[in-house]
Amino acid sequence: MKRALFLGVVVWLFSVVICFPQMTAPMYESIEDAQIASENGLQITRLDLTKQKLTKVPEEIKAYKDLVELRLDKNRIVAIPAWISELSKLELLSAERNKLDEFPLVILTLENLRYVYLGDNLISNIPIDIDHLENLEWLGLWSNLIRNFPASLSNIQNLQTLDLLHNDMTYLEQTWLRELLPDVILELSEPCNCLFDE
Repeated sequence: MKRALFLGVVVWLFSVVICFPQMTAPMYESIEDAQIASENGLQITRLDLTKQKLTKVPEEIKAYKDLVELRLDKNRIVAIPAWISELSKLELLSAERNKLDEFPLVILTLENLRYVYLGDNLISNIPIDIDHLENLEWLGLWSNLIRNFPASLSNIQNLQTLDLLHNDMTYLEQTWLRELLPDVILELSEPCNCLFDE
C-alpha cells in the first residue's frame, strides 16, 4: 500500500515537472544570486529585479540567454536597451512602475513574448507594429498616457486581455476599441469628458 502511494506521488510530481516546468524553476532576485547559480552550472530562466533602484537594465542580464521571465518593476528605468532582443526565449517581460516614456520597440522582436506588463509609466502610444508579437496573450498598459490604438491590435490572434485602466479615454475611443477587439477582455476606467489637444 505504502509503495503504491509512493509511486503515485512520484508519478504526480513527474507530471507536474513535465507539464509546468516554469513552476519548478527558481526565481533569482538579484544579479549576484543569478551569477552564483550560473557559475554552478544552473540554468537561469527567471529573474526578478523588482524595487532595486535601477536606472537602467543591468547589462549582466545579457548573459542569461535562457531567460523566460524578467521582472524589472518598481525601479527608475527610462529605457529598455537594444540588447534585450538577444533574450529570444522571453515569454514574460514586466517593467511596471518605472519611467519609460515610450513603448520599447525593441521588444517587438521577441516573438515568444506572451505577457507584457508596462503599467504605471509615461507611455503615450502603442506602436503600429504591435502585431509582430504574434503570441501575445496579455498586454498591460494601465496608468499611462495612451490615446492611440492601432488597428493592428486586432491582428494579434492570441490576445486575451488588454489592460488600459487609468488612461484618459473618451467614450468614443472606448467604443471604437471594443468594436476593434470584441473577443478581448478590455480593462478600462470610466470614460472621461476631457478635451485633448491634437
